[in-house]
This record gives sequence, C-alpha cells and structure tokens, in this order.
Amino acid sequence: MNEEIGKTVKLILVWLLLYIAATFIAAVIGGVVKSYEITKWTIVLGYMLVAILFFGKHYVELSFGRIERRMVWPVVGMSVLIAVSQAFVLFSASSLLDVELQYQGEELERRQQLFSGIAGALYCCVMGPIIEEIGFRGLILGGLLKMRCRPWIAILISALVFALLHGFGAIFVTAVLFGILVGWLYWRTGSIIPGIIIHIVNNSLTAIDLIGQSHVILWLILVVGLLLLAYCLWWFGKKFSYKNLKTIRQ
Repeated sequence: MNEEIGKTVKLILVWLLLYIAATFIAAVIGGVVKSYEITKWTIVLGYMLVAILFFGKHYVELSFGRIERRMVWPVVGMSVLIAVSQAFVLFSASSLLDVELQYQGEELERRQQLFSGIAGALYCCVMGPIIEEIGFRGLILGGLLKMRCRPWIAILISALVFALLHGFGAIFVTAVLFGILVGWLYWRTGSIIPGIIIHIVNNSLTAIDLIGQSHVILWLILVVGLLLLAYCLWWFGKKFSYKNLKTIRQ
C-alpha cells in the first residue's frame, strides 16, 4: 500500500510540474518573440507531449476499461448527450437565478484572447480537457481508488481539487459538480474516455449565451436538460451496475 501511495504521489507531482512548466515555457517563448499566437501554439505542443508521455508510458490508460466493444459507440453518444444536457441545465439555471458564471473584467478579456483562433480552440477545447482528465481523474481519482479509498470520498476529493484550479464563487461550485459527474463515470466505467468526451464538448459549449431569453424558454431548456441528464445517468448506472463493478485498474 505504501508503495502504491508513493507511486501515485510521484506521478501526480510529475504531472503537475509538467502542467505548470508547459504554460511557463510557452509564456517565456511567446514573450521573447512577442507573439501571443506562438504562446498558444507552444502550450498546445507542450500539452500534447505531456499526454503522449502519460499515455505512452501507461501511467494513465487511454482505454475503454469496463466498456465492452459493442457498447463503445453508445457510450460515446451518451457522453456527448450528458455534456450537452448538463451545459443547458447550467446555463439556463444561471440565467434564471441571475448568477454570473463567466469571468469578468481584465480576466475575461485575457481569457477571450487566449481562447481565440485555432490554437486557442485546441488549447481550451481539446488539449486542456485531455490534460486535466489525465491529472484529476486518471491520476488523482484513479490513484485513490487503487488505494481502496471509498469511491464517493475519492470522487469528492478529486472534484474539489479540480474545482480549486478553476477559481472560486459560482465557478467553483459548478466545477465541483462537473468533477463529481465525470468522476462517477470514471469509477463506473473504469475509463477516462467518457470524461474526456464530456470535458471537450462542455468546453466547446462555453460560448452559449442564453441571456435575454424569456423565462418560459429558460424553464423549458432547464427541464429538458434535466430530463436528458437524468436519463443518461440512469443509462450509465444500469449498463455499469454497482453489483458488477470491479476494482479499477489503470
């Protein structure tokens, strides 16, 4: 057990160091050449190298885990549907409650600039989600499950750590809920892939703006989103039932 803990902690620290280093090196290179586009492309390249390292060395398995071959495409489809339905629930609920989920002021302008263009889209919507799923689900959650930590405690810990990276306030709350959702799916399926799909689709839908819609429309979107989300979670729960759940092995 001590050996497993030591290995997990070491991998998490390596991932965190490389995660920070990729961003720092990109900022330095971009500053030297005075090009924000170069900064973004360098981040994308750095994240790609980190992903190749962790998947290539099998520190985190890019596999379908407990998902049988005949279930691959249904799982992919349901993962996309979960991402879309939870995004509609989130944005409609925030509009109805008049809660601001977006960054404000200079931070908003900085992020808009960072996520613009092809490089920005690859960083925000593809490589960023993959790197975060490697760390928060593959390493932290996967490591805790291997150490026989109670599943819901492990899921909550990984979700809280994930949320801390994204800031405080309403964003923190939504990040915790998102972390619990994808963490539960990782525990059920033994695969990082559903989380990657949901994370990619979720980040790609961040530009949704429902402000100005009538309350009737917002309530309709909220109800439909909740029903779809509930159905998808029921589907995953049925297909990957608790009684047949085996210990996750990466």
